Amino acid sequence: MVAVASLAEVPVEVSVKVERGSEIGVARFFGPSMLISERNSTRRCFMRNGPEKRARGAFNSSRTRVEPVFDQLWEQGRDWLPTLLELPKDGCAGARVKPGDLTIVDGRWESKKFGMNEQPLGPPVSLLQWLIRNVGRTKREKLLKDVDFGRKELASDKPEIAQKAVEDALRLLRENPVPRAWYIFEGPTHPDVYLVAKDALVVIEGKRTEATATEKTEWLDGRHQIWRHIDAAWEIRGPRDVYGFFIVEADRDSKDGAVPEHWRREAEKCLKQDALRTNFPYRSAHEIAAISRCFLGVTTWRKVCDRFGIDYSKLPETA
Repeated sequence: MVAVASLAEVPVEVSVKVERGSEIGVARFFGPSMLISERNSTRRCFMRNGPEKRARGAFNSSRTRVEPVFDQLWEQGRDWLPTLLELPKDGCAGARVKPGDLTIVDGRWESKKFGMNEQPLGPPVSLLQWLIRNVGRTKREKLLKDVDFGRKELASDKPEIAQKAVEDALRLLRENPVPRAWYIFEGPTHPDVYLVAKDALVVIEGKRTEATATEKTEWLDGRHQIWRHIDAAWEIRGPRDVYGFFIVEADRDSKDGAVPEHWRREAEKCLKQDALRTNFPYRSAHEIAAISRCFLGVTTWRKVCDRFGIDYSKLPETA
């Protein structure tokens, strides 16, 4: 299959000839999302795998919690990270914030004031390789219904065809990976807040009206949102430590802004051994144990505001 360069975010039609084995077709891209394919004179239209689409309702947490709180923290300087990392509770029993330089050198969240956007973090290559090798077994029925070139052959009941498809996919991933190509089965993850210090990477998932976190992706059931963030940061950490946690909305009748019980259960659930095995089938037991210690747990917007002198009552009710 001929690799196609990533396309700009513009609705321009581009036609390319695509060859794979005996199949020859034309793929017409209309921007990054929609693809019209003509394969052996059969015309199909389908949506390509794109980045996560977040809910943008009136109570959008990015605009009503993340942006106003972290904009104000940003204005307080760059030395507040150690205090912030003290707030989450109910994380991994072995989670500890290690000594080091936690002065923030970079930060990303949706902020009109500072002209920022969320930082996309790519999936680990080892995960993409594992999915190529295993998706034909774990998502066979879904693959057989897919109209994309190559994917059906991963689920072929003919071993020689499935093997060739796996070999082709791994080669393309290694030589010229293209976002949203047929052999890519997980896209980038988008933590609500991404903080970089000399000795740490921090990923934060902010919630407001949601009762739980997302617990699956299109091609891997049980893939938990917070583990996607932590896993992606772990992959690029270098010598830095990695920390991840949730900031959620406290119950309205809570006097001290405590973490709601259902969110404490959510933190407990994502640390269960079966959940960890489901999220990291491509990692060793040693790696899983190390990554699990990056999860600090959960805190609330009230707790953050109280600790840093931010008036919680003045946070916007709606976006």
